[in-house]
Amino acid sequence: MRGVVSDLRVVQPDPTLDAPTYVDVPAAGAFVLIMRDDTAYCVEQLCRRLSGRSAVPPGELSAALTESYRAFQDDLRGAFRDTAYGPRGIAFHVVDGHQLERSVRRWVGGGPVISLDPLVERAARPLRVSRGFLLGGRKALGLVPRPDTDPIGRQITTLLKNPPEHGYTLVEDDVSTGGTLAGVIRLLQEAGVRVRRAIPGIRLAGTAPTGTAPTGILGVAVDPVLQYRAVGAAGAERVMELTDPRNFLLGASGLVVRLPDRTWGRAPYWLPFVSTTARVGVAAAYEKEFAFGMLEANRRFFVRAGQVLGRTVRVADLPPATRRLLMSLDMASLSRPVCSVLEGLGVWMDRWIDVVAESADRSDLDVPGAVR
Repeated sequence: MRGVVSDLRVVQPDPTLDAPTYVDVPAAGAFVLIMRDDTAYCVEQLCRRLSGRSAVPPGELSAALTESYRAFQDDLRGAFRDTAYGPRGIAFHVVDGHQLERSVRRWVGGGPVISLDPLVERAARPLRVSRGFLLGGRKALGLVPRPDTDPIGRQITTLLKNPPEHGYTLVEDDVSTGGTLAGVIRLLQEAGVRVRRAIPGIRLAGTAPTGTAPTGILGVAVDPVLQYRAVGAAGAERVMELTDPRNFLLGASGLVVRLPDRTWGRAPYWLPFVSTTARVGVAAAYEKEFAFGMLEANRRFFVRAGQVLGRTVRVADLPPATRRLLMSLDMASLSRPVCSVLEGLGVWMDRWIDVVAESADRSDLDVPGAVR
């Protein structure tokens, strides 16, 4: 470690409050990385994926994977601590996911809900869309359906059946620039779906002198549960960033990327797949070092998972969107152990960075003008 100053703060939203909780981030302090604690959701998905050929009782498997995922999050924070974010170091804000969901649901009340947040889909109409990117994560292609879901137009059509008289409340996990939320609201409005209010769990404010963010988007009120504000930041200075831990675990989530076979896949937020500098602001000089740290953290997770399951975790055990990522780049077959894939990525990192970059360049030539 480089002696980077670091600390960990657990942020627990109060579900009884009727107004946003403001969290100020001083520009003179450490760079703040905000992470929602997505352990419960992630472990549920992992159990569903890995339990098929396992004799381990569900409760025992869930407890073991919870412990393994928490260890992975410790490794993730360690990798960030070893990465230069600037002379002031880095601080972590871990937002209690359960309390955040309770707050969001209380604010929604009893009205009809459209949810963009995969962690909040119960009693809501999910709209499964994401921003799509070229491999590498540097170029956005617009709003696209999440991998293995219906086209956006078809999803919106279902919302037009029995529309509520007073409109929907739109739930989003987090808002940074507001571009994704604005794009979704625009699509819904163009289709005749009325949105009366948007509730993000977390919103990052810009660097306006007041430190506050605009109150609405395209005429829709935006009421965040947690409002982060930069204080004393100059111009485009970055003092905070927001991400979820599962974006760094292979097969758990990740960036939606266009693959060589022209389908959409999911890629973790590290090289060779995605530039961590572009997505989370890791200093470019340490981006590759961060990737090696993530490869080791992922390897340790899948070793632990294999020990719990009593078998080797293979590419075939990963979600389809991740399998396609690896297979479309000729990185792995379905039968290859995931740990072997990770080790190979480390040995041939420079080669795979070039392969991914060349694939992104080719994909950029045949991307449709309007991605829907």
